[in-house]
This record gives sequence, structure tokens and C-alpha cells, in this order.
Amino acid sequence: MRSVLVGFDSFDPGTFEALSEKGQMPNLTSLAGKSGYSRLKVCAPPQTEVSWTSIATGADPGTHGIFDFVHRDPATYAPYVSILPSKVSAVGEQFIPPYTAKTIFSEAADMGYPAIALWWPALFPARLDLPISTIPGLGAPDIRGQLGVGTYATSDSQEKKDKTRISILQEKSKRQFTGLLEGPLTKTREGIQPAKLEFALTIIDDSRATLRVGDTELQLTLGKWSPIFEIKFKLGFLFNVTAITQVILTQTQGKKSLYFLPLQIHPLHSLWHYGASKSFIKDTWNNAGPFLTLGWPQDTTALEEGCISDEQFLALCESVFESRKKVFYHHLGKMQEGVLAGIFDCLDRVQHMFLHTNEDIVHNWYRKLDSFVGDVHGKMDSLGMQKSRFLVMSDHGFKLFKYKVHLNSWLAENNYMQFSTDKNPSIANANWDQTSAYAIGLNSIYLNVKGREGKGQVTAEQIEPLLNQIKSKLLNLKGPDGKNAVSSVLFKHEAFSAGPYLRLGPDLVVGYAPDYRASSDTGLGKVSSQIIEANHDHWGADHCIDPEAVPGVLFANRDVANIPEVSFRDIPLLMINKNLDQSHLKPPSEQNHGQGNIEERLKGLGYL
Repeated sequence: MRSVLVGFDSFDPGTFEALSEKGQMPNLTSLAGKSGYSRLKVCAPPQTEVSWTSIATGADPGTHGIFDFVHRDPATYAPYVSILPSKVSAVGEQFIPPYTAKTIFSEAADMGYPAIALWWPALFPARLDLPISTIPGLGAPDIRGQLGVGTYATSDSQEKKDKTRISILQEKSKRQFTGLLEGPLTKTREGIQPAKLEFALTIIDDSRATLRVGDTELQLTLGKWSPIFEIKFKLGFLFNVTAITQVILTQTQGKKSLYFLPLQIHPLHSLWHYGASKSFIKDTWNNAGPFLTLGWPQDTTALEEGCISDEQFLALCESVFESRKKVFYHHLGKMQEGVLAGIFDCLDRVQHMFLHTNEDIVHNWYRKLDSFVGDVHGKMDSLGMQKSRFLVMSDHGFKLFKYKVHLNSWLAENNYMQFSTDKNPSIANANWDQTSAYAIGLNSIYLNVKGREGKGQVTAEQIEPLLNQIKSKLLNLKGPDGKNAVSSVLFKHEAFSAGPYLRLGPDLVVGYAPDYRASSDTGLGKVSSQIIEANHDHWGADHCIDPEAVPGVLFANRDVANIPEVSFRDIPLLMINKNLDQSHLKPPSEQNHGQGNIEERLKGLGYL
């Protein structure tokens, strides 16, 4: 058995079909043929980490347990990151696998075949007990255990950013400046503080500079990204932490500025189980070239906050794509049997940032991915893999995001939530005795059920009428354009199967209509003064809406057109000719504690 899967995050069927009709998608159109293409029914909610996990397991969140970017601890209402859960032990906070369900990779390994998963979401930390080779995708943290924000170094002492760290450049002499990079947290006399490392910047002329960080010296060109390089932080006697990053010189005249990508895990010197196995990671790094390790390496936060330009962001995306292609081709060239899958997610980031303003940029990426498919197909033919299974697919499609819905504000307006104070209302200061429902995450509403939530007050008899009432009202919620803001509301048993994690999922899954999406405040359980507001962010398109509005795509070199309503549940059969038995799963005996630093941990995730 040899099966190859190429995943394009957010590849939209409507866009593909329109470009295909114009003759601009020759390779995917050829692969589709007469029966090798189908729109793909995706799970609810159509969030990246939920959808790719459902594809890998052939099961929905009721079975694998990832329901949303943000979950809550029902005992305390405290939120935590679903793709980066942790537990507190005698040795401190430790990351734990987000789910334990079988995947096409673990099943292939059980069948005796090699299995490689490249940049698949929710695979951090690596499960060393499974014989699977992995490089994690979305969910892999930076060296501080967060989802990653960079550092903007500037000579402007008044500079402010909402998320990005600021390092003020101190002028030491004409054209010479110094600044500080903050690394992992460490114990100091003043308590737990980030380790710091000084860097020196020398401006050569209007377009060039020299940067020295530790033992590394880089020649920088204005507006061009540096290569990936290493940084070492000393955290004590004979103890170092090695990170990797890239830097870009952004201004040399007047205000001086440069931007460092989030400091990321060095895959060969990680404090956590980054990937598996160590020999696989070492072979990849040494023979396919260095690569960024953050689960979200395309720095949308830096673009949103004006640290880098549109052109510099797109150049970063191109660099990430090229490095991933090298890794993928390296392992494809060595493949004798088994499963190889790689997720390429730059299109998702590009659509988030440009679909609403510049379709040409987005369409260029569709054509770029089509060309890549042609190259992969050609390499497979040259390797004698004509009879191998070959799938190209996406986890969902894409729509514009014109309006933000503050769902907790709507719940409060309709007397489902009450707060102990009018100052910064959120679930953190909810009056739970007077609260019957609350929202956390991008598509989730929970009832404040007695005996389940820590201070629950909704009785068993009240649950069904309350759910029906909230659903009815939400489906009638109108936006500023006069259209419905919500097109579907699913009860828990409608959205998810009766798996072992069903009881932990949201009671209602909100499917926003195209042009609408939950606000970032909603995702973190916060409340705004408005219920619906116009979205003026650079991030102007999204997919965390009604799953019926954002189907994915599936291309295959075998018949898929005759499968009634092809869905994520069919992928294991198409990949390894086997459906996955998840009956070994048991209901979880304990829950994660809410993460007190959740906002810090989530800063680099553009959705929130």
C-alpha cells in the first residue's frame, strides 16, 4: 500500500470551479477527470483544528473531543486552548495530546506500514508511544508555550501594539542601536521573568544593516527576510534554550525598525516532544533544510498590527510554502510503502487577509497550488507510483467576514446572562445564579446546567425549552444589511455522534451565515457594548460559520463521484481502505484545568 494525501487548508470549491472553467486549474481539473472530484461535506463547526482531526479520525468531535479552538472547564467555567491542553503535575505544567482517537496514521502503522504526517493540526506534543513520523502543524507552540507573537524593535519610544511585543532600540552611537529579545520564562530574584538577550543593530546605509544576536551576525537588506537562524538563551549554569526565528529590516530612515518572527522551537533542541521520531526530525532538518516550527508560521498578527507590509507577509508565506515543499518531496522520494500526508496552509492565511480586498492575490495562490499538484503527480509517476492512492483535499471552504457577532452581548441583551459588575463584563465575572447560557469559542453555546457546571442553575426540565428558545431567537437575528446573521443552530445530538466526549461538547453549535462570524471577544467569553459591528480588520474573510456554506474539496485518482455525499468520514477508507474502529475510547475521567494565561497563549492565533 502506498497512499499520498496533499491537504490544502481552506481550498474553496466555488473558487476552484470558477477558475477551472477558465482553464486556470489544469492539473486539478485533469485529476478530477469525470469522477475524481467532489465537494466534501465537512464537520461542524468548520474550524481548522476540528476539521482536520475529523478527517484524520473519520469521526466527529463527539468521538475525538476537539469541539472548538477554546473549550471550558465546566467546574470553573475557565477557558483553555483545545489544541494545546496541559496539566499541572509535580514538575509543573506539561502539554498533553489533544486527543487519543485512532487516525489513518496510527491505523496504517498498526497494519505494519510506515506513516508520515507533516504539519497536521493537533499533533503536538508528539506521541512517542505511536510508531508514526510527525512534524506538527497548528497547535505547535513557540519556546514560551504560546501560539506565538513576534517582537517589533523600534527607535520610537511611544510605539504601542495590542499583541506584538515591543523592544525599544537604544541609540548607542550614530547608526548603532541595541535592543532586547525576550525568551522563555525563568526564575530570577524578582520572580518568574522572561530570559533576555541583547542584540545590536548597525545601519550601513538606507537599504542595509548588520544585526548581531549572540554569536550570530546577519547582513540585512531593507524589506527582505533573513534566513532562519538560531538564538540561544542562558537560563542558568550550563543550561541553554535554543530557538529559531527570522528577522526583517523594515525602516532605516527616520524611525529605525525591524521585526522578529515569534521565537520558535528548534526541532533538534526542544524542551518538549516536538515531533517524532528524533531520527526522523533530524533527517528532515539536515537533508531537507531548516523550516519554521510554529503551528501558525505565517505571521498574520504582524500584518494586522502593521509590523510588516502586505508584500513582506506574502514573501513570508512563499518562503513557508517553499520550505514545506522541500520537506514533502524529500520524504516522497524515499517512500516505498505506507502513508504520506502533508498539510499546506498558506492559502488559508492569504484568504483571511486578502480575499476581501484583492482576489487576484488569492487566485494566484490557487494557481500556485494547482501547479504544485502537477509537480507532485509528476514525481509520483517518475517514482513508479502510478497505482498509488493519491488524494488532494481541503478541510473547508471560505467566505467573506463583514460583520462581527458578539454572542455574549446578545445573550445578555436577551437576559440569558447577568454580570456581577458592569466593568469589563465577561464569563469571568458572570452572576451564575442569574445566568442560563454563555458562549465561549467561535461556534459554541453552553447552558449553565445544574450538576454539570460549577454553579449551574438550569434544571433538567428547563434544558429542552431553553435550547429551542435560544435557537429560535438566533435564527431571527438580523444584521445591519437586513439579512440573517445566523443560518443554522444545531443541538448537540444533531452536530455530533454519541461518542465518549459528547457530554463535554457545547449544547448549541452556531452556524453563522456568510459575511458573519463570532467576534474574537466571543471566543474568549467576553462581552461588548454592541451585538453586531462592522469588521474593519485586515482579517476580512473566514470559515468558522455554517458548515453547509463552506464545503471542502476532494480530488482523487479513483472514483469518488459515486459515493453519496462524500464527507470527512470517508477519508480513512479512501486512504487506507479501512474504516477506523474507535470503540477502544473511554469517557475521560478528568478534565483539564482552565489556563490562566489563555489570552497570552492565544495572541498569535488570528481567529482570537
